[in-house]
This record gives sequence, structure tokens and C-alpha cells, in this order.
Amino acid sequence: MKKIIFGIFAHPDDEAFGPSGTLLKLRSEGYDIHLILLTDGDAGQNIDNVADLAATRLAEWQNAATLLGASSTHALHYPDGKLDDMPVETLETSVRPILDTILTTYAQPPEVSFVTLEPNGLTGHLDHIAASKLTLELAQQLTAHEIWYFCLDSSQAPLENTAYYEPRAREDSYITARIDVAPWLETKHRIMDAHYSQRSDAEMMKALGTSESFHVEILN
Repeated sequence: MKKIIFGIFAHPDDEAFGPSGTLLKLRSEGYDIHLILLTDGDAGQNIDNVADLAATRLAEWQNAATLLGASSTHALHYPDGKLDDMPVETLETSVRPILDTILTTYAQPPEVSFVTLEPNGLTGHLDHIAASKLTLELAQQLTAHEIWYFCLDSSQAPLENTAYYEPRAREDSYITARIDVAPWLETKHRIMDAHYSQRSDAEMMKALGTSESFHVEILN
């Protein structure tokens, strides 16, 4: 049975700075990767003072997705920093038809999984949290096999006393999978570097090493 994984993320660099090493591993094992992007990241850093940050970041995202080997990419263009103001039903109305259309391209129904950031948003970012909630809702609707929630462990970030938008780790009991991405690290770093406009965040995430942590929730 063909296996596919839908990656649903709020910002153009979320999958690159997060689970891109594991996505490269899964692709090497035969998974098709389909990326859904909810915002253009227009509220991100603009250290180069580019005239159109959204267009810049979308182009970076497409370049990174090519390096990742994504089978398809879909950008929804919602306002950056506003996802938590939207009912999950509104986001579902945009994303669910994309998933359904992708599924019709397979001759036989594939085994479906999802990947997103963990429910606390990794940094407490409300957009991340909204994307995570949306992913769970859609996975349940599609009777997906599992959700991979990317998180950090206590060797990579503090467990408490972090400010908003600073990475916070999850306790060991929450983490159910640690993936060694060393064989894919060079490509992962190239994917991260593709997001040149956000390069200071990329360097911070590169320092986390060769392991990616997840809470993998089996749904069926």
C-alpha cells in the first residue's frame, strides 16, 4: 500500500526548521509528502528589508519543498499571526478539498499520515497551535493512520520558564519517537538555508543536533 504524509504548517519555514530530516527519511522509504501552508509568513523577520516579505518567503518555501522532494505544495495565504482568530471550520473548508483532491490522484487508497508541530505550538505561537488543532481535526475526518507531532526534548530546550516564541521542550514521557536524521543532515541544512530571510532562526535550530523528537499518535 502506498504511504503518504500530509504536512500542515502555519509558516513557510515550520517544516524546514522542524521535522524536515524525518520527512527526508520517510521520502527515502517511499512516502509521498504533500505540504499545506496556511500563511505566507508576512509577519516574520525582515532583516533584509525586502519590499514584499510574503512573496520572498513563499519563493523560499517552494525552493525548500523542491529540496525536500515534496510531491505537491499548496499555499492558502491566510494572514500571518491571525490563525487563532479563525474558527477551525473556516480553515477546514479551505484545506479539506485539497486533501480530497490529492487522494483522488492515487489509483488505490493510500495509507494516510499527518505531521505538524506539537499541540503547544513548540514556542507557544498561536498560529502553530491553530495549525496543530486543524491537523488533528482533519486526520480524524480522514481516518488517518497516525499524526506525527514534532517537538523538542529536554536536551534541546528548557521544559519551563521560556518566553513567548522561545522553544520549549516536552517531557520525556510525551515523546514516543526519536529519529536519527544524521544521514540526511546535509540536505536538511540546505532546506533550512533555503529560508534565507529567516536565517537567524535557522542557525538556532541547526544547533539542536541530529535527533528529531515526536509524539506519534496512532489513530487507527
